[in-house]
Amino acid sequence: MQWNSPEHPKMTLTQGQTRPVNRIFCIAKNYEAHAREMGGEVDRAQPFHFQKSFDALSFGPAVRYPSHTEDLHHEVELVVVLGQGGRDVTPREAKDLVFGYACGIDFTRRDRQAEAKAEGRPWEMAKNFDDAAVLGMVAPVDEVGHLEAGTIQLSVNGAIRQQGDLNQMVYDVFELIAYVSRVQMLKPGDLIFTGTPSGVGAVERGDELRCQIEGLPELSVQMV
Repeated sequence: MQWNSPEHPKMTLTQGQTRPVNRIFCIAKNYEAHAREMGGEVDRAQPFHFQKSFDALSFGPAVRYPSHTEDLHHEVELVVVLGQGGRDVTPREAKDLVFGYACGIDFTRRDRQAEAKAEGRPWEMAKNFDDAAVLGMVAPVDEVGHLEAGTIQLSVNGAIRQQGDLNQMVYDVFELIAYVSRVQMLKPGDLIFTGTPSGVGAVERGDELRCQIEGLPELSVQMV
């Protein structure tokens, strides 16, 4: 039997170049308003995270509506792209690991997540599936600088659903990088989805989603 390993997807940079993606780390409950709308609280002892497999990544413009759900939710997020790796880095050191930033969408099978929470099970079925993580064009730090404040929003069919500011994150980008580096060794090409503001909601096939983060290329996709 021949074993064919999957190739890592490649993200597109604003200059038209590409870079391979490694792992996808996702931070939960990093905006207080979103934590409250989900019936939870922010963990101020340390961030909470989960992972998606790299083959769950999509770049649009078409995003496949997944099977096994009747309640798929959008979550717009600032995505951090690492250009260097490291272990046990400090927030100050974390700044040097960042290659760039992009708009992203973390999709969630909300009905499956609710079942998992009720039964004390992992969230994997709710969070990790085809096209579960969408990534826009990556803007290098050399072009946009580090993003610590600025509008983040998502609209569905022209109506704004989510709107907030990056400065509302409970843990900033560098604190998140430092935290994940304590859990496991970070590597170039790792992505960190940094959490979502309030206003998450369901989408249907045919919906058009537009994501905007101040200073970054916008991300537009259609559910199919």
